[in-house]
Amino acid sequence: MTSLLDQNGTAGGHTDPSSRFGRDPASRGYVTIRTKEEAPIFSKQKMKLNLPHDIVHMTVANNWLVCLMSHHVLLRLFLLQPDRQDEVFLEKYLPGLSVSKLFLDPTGNHLLIALTPKSTSISPELLYLNRKTSKPKRIDKFRDHEITAVGFNYENTSDTSTGSILIGTSKGLIFETEFGIESGEKVTHNNWKQVFDIGKGKHCPITGIQFFRAANTTRFIVLVTTVNRLYRFHEALKPDEKPVLQNIFSAYLNIPEHTQDYQEIVHDIKFSKLHFNLDMNTKFPNHFGWMTGVGIYFGDIDQKAEGPGFILNAENISFPSNMNTSYDEHTPQKKSETPKTFILTNFHAILLYSDHVTAISLLNQQIIYEEYFSEQYGKLVDIIKDCLSGSIYVYSSKAIFRYKVTNEQRNVWQMYLDRGDFSLAEKYSKDNPAHYDHVLRQKAEKYFDEENYIQSALMYSETQASFERVCLKFLEIDDKSALMAYLKNRLEKLTEQDQTQITMLVVWMVELYLTEKARYSDDPQKVRNLQKNFDSFMNLPRVASCVRKNRTVIYDLMASHGDTHNLTMLTKVNEDYESVINQYINQNNFSGALSILVSQNKPELYYKYCPILMEEIPRDTIKAIMNPERGLDPLKLIPTLICTDNDEHVQEVIKFLEYAVHSRGITDTALHNFLIKLYAKHKQEELETYLETQGRDITLVHYDVYYALRVCEEHSAKAACVFLQCLLELWHPAVELALTFSSALAQETASQPTNRELRRKLWLRIAEHEIKGKNDVKKALDLLKECDLLRIEDLLPFFSDFQKIDDFKEAICDALKEYNEKIQDQQRDMDESAKAAERVRAELQTFRNRSVTISAQEPCSICEIYLLLKPFFIFPCGHKFHSDCLEKQIIPYLTPEQNRKLISLKQQLENMVPQNANDQQQQNAYGISSREQIKVDIENIIAPDCLYCGIMIDSIDQPFIEDWDQVNIDWQ
Repeated sequence: MTSLLDQNGTAGGHTDPSSRFGRDPASRGYVTIRTKEEAPIFSKQKMKLNLPHDIVHMTVANNWLVCLMSHHVLLRLFLLQPDRQDEVFLEKYLPGLSVSKLFLDPTGNHLLIALTPKSTSISPELLYLNRKTSKPKRIDKFRDHEITAVGFNYENTSDTSTGSILIGTSKGLIFETEFGIESGEKVTHNNWKQVFDIGKGKHCPITGIQFFRAANTTRFIVLVTTVNRLYRFHEALKPDEKPVLQNIFSAYLNIPEHTQDYQEIVHDIKFSKLHFNLDMNTKFPNHFGWMTGVGIYFGDIDQKAEGPGFILNAENISFPSNMNTSYDEHTPQKKSETPKTFILTNFHAILLYSDHVTAISLLNQQIIYEEYFSEQYGKLVDIIKDCLSGSIYVYSSKAIFRYKVTNEQRNVWQMYLDRGDFSLAEKYSKDNPAHYDHVLRQKAEKYFDEENYIQSALMYSETQASFERVCLKFLEIDDKSALMAYLKNRLEKLTEQDQTQITMLVVWMVELYLTEKARYSDDPQKVRNLQKNFDSFMNLPRVASCVRKNRTVIYDLMASHGDTHNLTMLTKVNEDYESVINQYINQNNFSGALSILVSQNKPELYYKYCPILMEEIPRDTIKAIMNPERGLDPLKLIPTLICTDNDEHVQEVIKFLEYAVHSRGITDTALHNFLIKLYAKHKQEELETYLETQGRDITLVHYDVYYALRVCEEHSAKAACVFLQCLLELWHPAVELALTFSSALAQETASQPTNRELRRKLWLRIAEHEIKGKNDVKKALDLLKECDLLRIEDLLPFFSDFQKIDDFKEAICDALKEYNEKIQDQQRDMDESAKAAERVRAELQTFRNRSVTISAQEPCSICEIYLLLKPFFIFPCGHKFHSDCLEKQIIPYLTPEQNRKLISLKQQLENMVPQNANDQQQQNAYGISSREQIKVDIENIIAPDCLYCGIMIDSIDQPFIEDWDQVNIDWQ
């Protein structure tokens, strides 16, 4: 079935032609082609509903339409599915009462019906009707309260409960409550509580009430209106506190009325209306309107505001003038009256009168739509808006009309532009290039009038304004910086096909930069800023490409200005590094050449030019090639490093080699040999440190040991020679060389060999050198203390025959005393060994005479069968085992080798023929036959120790399962 929103029969209306605000700019570089006339912003359609009776009240929410007919029947229907409709009869609830208003929540699930008495003897009542039920229920707690306004919870999505809502009465009372159904049609009524009293006991009907929560916060705002006042409430609830609405009003309960936050407007009519334009993405209103007798008090609502200032840009919008403003000359002019009600859209307010509808702009208060209704439909009753779908409905007693809103922001850009709000004008004109261009041009002219020329230039570059005219504008005021900003932005917007325009703009920009530099040559800071901007400009990919194609023109231009610096920079842009470096070198400007060299990333140029630069500026050259980010190969830099003409060269080359060896970890032998040569020639003290760092393992050093030894001998680096000879295990030459300049080094060298005899010989050579011919007894005695391999008798031959024995008396006595102590220690060891042997012999004799008595009932500790039935073993601990039982238990504890040996011995035993003669002939040296020997070997394997007291205890730490893979296979 077709939706009721697909209507027929469009009623005629009178609209303000769109050309009032929609005229395209005269010349914008755009062509606007309209294939058909633009649809009006507001257009109405009559809904096809066969209503048997007149409409008294109507409300719409979430595409659910509820009508109260004159015969007291509620018609409920779903606009998207017209077959979903039903009727609810209210006749039995209305004796002495009449329906004053219907309140439908945003979801369309919950309907409140306010009843007012026809006489003073009857009390007003409130009915609740859920969409799932067909019988409204009286709410007893609201008996005697005439309900005039309801604030629903826009965040509620339940179809069985309204959530916390606010209800306003004719006496100015505000209640918080919650309605719902459960168990079929049973109505629940929770959290009923009066939260505020505006009337203070007087007749002060609340005409509108709404509350909202700011997105992702616990801040609530509440707006309440009476006939003459608009009250504002706000409160931030605690994060862990349920959003109980009464807490919003708590802070206002004890405040005097004159200090409360409200806006008062005195007017003549006895009603007012409150409406919001809701953003359903945030469930928060963009703006609100409060209609009084003098107009609509309108303002924006800021959900980020935390204080009372959540209403912004508030103003009073007057109603249209008394004269009819219709554009249809055939429509008779009628005097206007105060609207009956209104609703808000994003940019308009739609006013409902008894016979016509008028829409005015919220931005400039102009009438943009007005339409009169035929008298056959009767007087218009109300205009309502579905806050979820945005649909607008106007109804009279006999018909319902739906209004369609089409592109209502189409002229908003012009209104914002007229108000000087360029940001919003840009926002709402982006869908139309011509309009957007017009806004940007107006913004550029505004900046120009304010002498903000740079911003004006940037804005002009975004428009289709005449290039020549804009350039002339900035040339007339002699502001080259603004002109350059304009040209640069226009250059960025050109495509690759616009090569002619690109070339023209690049050449002009270069000329302007060079002219400005010459103009401000007396201002170094200004020149630096210009140069910085020029460098940035020249490095743009599009500019660099253009300059490469037109290199000769740019070269000539810079040469005409005498700008050698930028001429060099141009070669950098074109990557002509070699020509620039050669030029600098020819001019003896080696620092300039190095600066060009480090500005590029071509390693081959370093290898080519660094040998030349090293001769002139060694420090800067080494600093440049030591940069790890360049990734230069130190081996290819050797031609640079061979320059060692003076001390500065040497110091810098050594610095680089140390960097390569220690920081880069280069292990190439050539570099290490070169470093050793420089150390040996210029820094022998650092050579020893280097050699120690490399280590004493000849297989791990990174230099050629033989070459290093030859270089050290050449430059008389004796300590290094000793180290290298030790590395080559040339101990005797090393000690001999060390003795020529350092006895301590010789002693240290002699202590290094692992061979004890070699060390003794080396120490004897040191002793000979230190004693022979000197007869220094003290020195000889010190050597004895340093080396434990030498004795006094080893040193005596080095003294002369005429040396007095008294000088060695103490040393000789110490030696004799030491020998005596060693002899006594050996004697004690021999005595202890003899005693131990005697004890062993005594214990063996004891064991020969030891016996154990076994009864006939003794069982085997394993099978518990009589022990004497089979061969058995008995252990000193008392455990007894049959030999075969013990063998079965012991086999799992044997190693593979023991297991193989046991099998072999058993086979040998089985193969032997028990012949007494042979056994006698095959006795071993102990008088045991070979057969008996095999038995002894078998017993040593299966009975080396008690199974329980020895073997099991020793194997307690072994796992129960060794081969888990096999176990897994078995289990599968």
